[in-house]
This record gives sequence, C-alpha cells and structure tokens, in this order.
Amino acid sequence: MISLDYAATHLRGIWRLAVGDENWRDELDITTEGVFASLWAIAFAAPFAILGVITDSNIAKSAPAYQNSAYAKIPLAVILPTELLSSLIGWLITLAVLGFTARRLGQSRNAAGLIISYNWSQLLAFITILAPACTIALTGNAQLSALIYLGIFVFSIYLFWVVLRRNIEIDVSITIALIVGLFALSLGVSTILLNAAHWLNQLAT
Repeated sequence: MISLDYAATHLRGIWRLAVGDENWRDELDITTEGVFASLWAIAFAAPFAILGVITDSNIAKSAPAYQNSAYAKIPLAVILPTELLSSLIGWLITLAVLGFTARRLGQSRNAAGLIISYNWSQLLAFITILAPACTIALTGNAQLSALIYLGIFVFSIYLFWVVLRRNIEIDVSITIALIVGLFALSLGVSTILLNAAHWLNQLAT
C-alpha cells in the first residue's frame, strides 16, 4: 500500500494542474510504477463514495422534488453496493478508453501521465463530496446540498477537461465528445444497475 504522504503529494499535483500551475508534473510519479500506484486512488475514494451515496439518499428522502427518484424508493442497504459497483465500472471503463484514445492518437508515451492524472483527479473529485454531506448534516437543507452537488459536477467536468488537455494533444471537439460519451456511458451503467436493484428489491418485498 502507498503512504498517505504519497497520495497527498499527487493530490497537490492535481490541484496545481487545476489552477494552471505549469509545474504540476513535479508532484506526480509518472512512471510504470506510478501507474499501478495511482490505482490506490480507487481505494482511497471508496469512503467518500459511500458518504456520497448516503448523502444522496438523505437528499432524496428530504426533498419533495426527489421523492420519485430511485434513491428515495430503494433502501440504502441495496442502493449502496449498487452505486459503488456502478462507480467502479465507470472508473475502469474510463481508464480503458483513455488508454485506447492515447494509443489511437499515436501518443502512447503520454498514456501513463494521462491515467495517473485521471486517477488522482477522481480522488480529488470524490473528496469534494464532503461539502454537500456536511451541509445536509449540519443544516438539513436538501436543496442547498443538491445545489452544491451541481457545483461539484461542474468541477469534476473541469478536472476531466484539464487532465485530457494537459496530458495529450487532442482537439477540443474530441475532448468534448470523450467527456460527454464517458459521462453518458457511466450514467447508463448506473441507470441499468439501479433499475435492476429496484426490480430485485420489489421481488424480495
């Protein structure tokens, strides 16, 4: 297992990337070993992902606007493993697509930096879930928490954008297509798994 200092250093590098610091790569271990080490970001992100699902469930059950959503209808014990599996599948699919894209563009030499940057940027995005989680826990205001979630979504899209644009030479149109396509794919996986979980839950009750 990697150290917390190692993870913190890479998160600092991703933050420097996000704010436009030209020396952001100084914080990242862009080697073959660094690629495998960056996969620990998935494990570090798990507690924040769990917190996010719990927060989403609380928002859905508290706000009338979300009463008909899957999060309001499906018990937390069912929706939690379903969403964690969905996030993991989406993450791994994205890594595969990024590696394939780098090779197709003739930039295999940049694949390591792209994958490393993506993994640690995902961890940073998951950490931001603390904001809406603390908001609903302290205030009980589901609408405000949902609004903060919207800001987190925009930030995660921005992170993905800069990770792509700063690691490989890629056209804006392809960048947009990748982001939209991967988001749609992840949403599709989540929808399918949630519908399956809802169906199984109805059979069991």
